[in-house]
Amino acid sequence: MTSRWRTSAVATALSFAAVLTSCGPSPAVRTIPLEAPLLLRMAPPEGQVSRYAYSMETSVESPMMPSTGGPLMTMAWQQIQTVLSVDGEVIRVRGAVDSASTTFGRPMPGMDDMLPDFSGLSFTVDMDPRGSVLQVVESEGVPEDAGVSVESMLQGAGHSVLPEEEVSPGDAWMVEAPLEMPMGTGGTMSLDMEFTYTFVSLADGLATLSFEGPMDMDMDVQGMAMNGSGTLSGTMVVDLVEGRYVSQTSRQNMEMSVAGTSMTVNTTTALELLPDS
Repeated sequence: MTSRWRTSAVATALSFAAVLTSCGPSPAVRTIPLEAPLLLRMAPPEGQVSRYAYSMETSVESPMMPSTGGPLMTMAWQQIQTVLSVDGEVIRVRGAVDSASTTFGRPMPGMDDMLPDFSGLSFTVDMDPRGSVLQVVESEGVPEDAGVSVESMLQGAGHSVLPEEEVSPGDAWMVEAPLEMPMGTGGTMSLDMEFTYTFVSLADGLATLSFEGPMDMDMDVQGMAMNGSGTLSGTMVVDLVEGRYVSQTSRQNMEMSVAGTSMTVNTTTALELLPDS
């Protein structure tokens, strides 16, 4: 696993947080006017099926790596998410990646063979109504050469993002999201994040939330230490009538140091609900 691939692991882990919270707040508001303040909770209907398209672009600025004028690496996948059951405070969700691809902005011989193929990956998790992962029930199709623990990603990235109390547009709340996970043989990664979420607006049943905050990362893989700090910001939209997540965009900027070399890693992500076929 090269250092370029390891730097993308942070954004990959964060993308699972978006995937896991895509059930959205309760569709019980379907029969009543949508008026603030609202208690944002997840209570999706059992059997709901959603298809999402996810993409991630990463660029690196470093004296050792001249700029390509575009993203160094682009990852994309499509995922089907199914709500298996809703039992009180426990929501069981199954996600399955049915297609995935990675492209590079310039020739990188051998890199294609080193990156894991997540096509066919599936996982089932139990969540609570605020979006926290209670447990990873199972995961299948994890590539042997993934170099990261998918279960640790799911468990670590699934922190509550919804507020404890009722909120109105303009209200904000804090979310601490530490992440600890293994990276390859004997490797580890720790990530400390503290986000401020803001309820931006409510219109036609669509709730828009924004988030921003600092990130600090420490990683050790096969004796190579890497650390960095930066920020993550973005916007998400939830359909309160359908009870599911509609979209999310984010931008991550990290100043990294590895093997005495500094670099700036910029990553953008996008998650979008696709129309029913």
